[in-house]
Amino acid sequence: MIGDLLNLIFPNLCISCNASLSRNERHLCLGCLIRLPETQHHLTKENSVEKTLWGRIPFERAFSFLYFNQKGTTQKLLHELKYKGNEELAHFLGEMYANKIRKTVEDHGINAIVAIPLHKMKMAKRGYNQSLAFANGMANQLPLENLSDYVSRKKYTDTQTKKSRIDRWDNVNSVFAIQNLQSFENKHILVVDDVITTGATIESCASEITKSVNCRISIASIAYAA
Repeated sequence: MIGDLLNLIFPNLCISCNASLSRNERHLCLGCLIRLPETQHHLTKENSVEKTLWGRIPFERAFSFLYFNQKGTTQKLLHELKYKGNEELAHFLGEMYANKIRKTVEDHGINAIVAIPLHKMKMAKRGYNQSLAFANGMANQLPLENLSDYVSRKKYTDTQTKKSRIDRWDNVNSVFAIQNLQSFENKHILVVDDVITTGATIESCASEITKSVNCRISIASIAYAA
C-alpha cells in the first residue's frame, strides 16, 4: 500500500517513452526493452565495431550492445547515464548485456574486465563512471576478474564530442597508466567503454595495456555510433 502511494506521488516511468512501469519492470517498459536497437555484434565477426578498429590495435573480438540512434532510446539511455547520474541503470545494462554475450565470453576465454577510467577531476564532477558501472554489472553476471582499479587517467582531457577523428586521438594519446602489471599478465581482458565512435579512447587504453604486459584484448561498449 505504501509502495502504491509512493508510486502515485513519484511515478516510476520508462526512461524512453515515459509510460508507467509495472512492478516487474526496471528503467524500461517491456515494449521499449523489446525494441532496443541491439547490434548482435557478438554473433558476427568482422562487424562494424571490429572494422572501425582494424589495423589500429591487436584485438580478438569487439562488439557493442546498442546502435546509437539520434533522439532514440539509446540516446535517452546515455543521457540518463551521463547527465542524470543513473548508476543503477548502467549496472542494469551491464547485467543484461553480460547474459547476452555469455557464450562469446566463454568461447574466447575472456577472463578479466577493465573499464575506461575517468580523470579524478571529471569523476568528482560527474559523481561516478558510467563505463565502470556498466563493467561492474557485467562482472556481476560473468566470471570476470575486475582489473579496473589498476588503470587510471594521468591527464585531464576535454570531451570527445564534436572533435574530428585526428583531434580525438590527439586528445587521448598517452593519457592512461597501468599499475599492478602482474595482474594483467596472460589474461584475456575485455576493455569496456560507454560509446565507441572513432574508437580513439579504446585504442589508446588498449595500446597502453598491451604495451605494458603480455595479454589478449577484446572490446565492448554500451553503444556504437557510426
